[in-house]
Amino acid sequence: MKEQLRPEAARRERALVLLSLAAAIVCAVLAFRFAVPLKGTEEQSLPDGQTLSAYTRVDLNTADVDALCTLPGVGESRARAIVAYRQQYGPFAQVADAADVPGLTEDIVASWAGQATVR
Repeated sequence: MKEQLRPEAARRERALVLLSLAAAIVCAVLAFRFAVPLKGTEEQSLPDGQTLSAYTRVDLNTADVDALCTLPGVGESRARAIVAYRQQYGPFAQVADAADVPGLTEDIVASWAGQATVR
């Protein structure tokens, strides 16, 4: 009777191994399918129709010191200089006008491309 159980046990063991292997493959495929985002071809827009980059730009005419500090090359002292310049001379007509602020150079202002705006 033991001889009859051995082939059946071996068959069950093989079936269990194959089933486990199939389950592991299915899990791996699903993990890669849902874990790796698909790259979109166009920038997504928000419900109001604007792109996300429109909301992440710093408006030089309304930004406070903290917001100005997010721009490349701008620390607290340069941010305060921008605010003081804006209070003294009025709003900037274009981003390039920020190069007139003492302590800022055209290179620093040029590094803000796509990050700063004036409205």
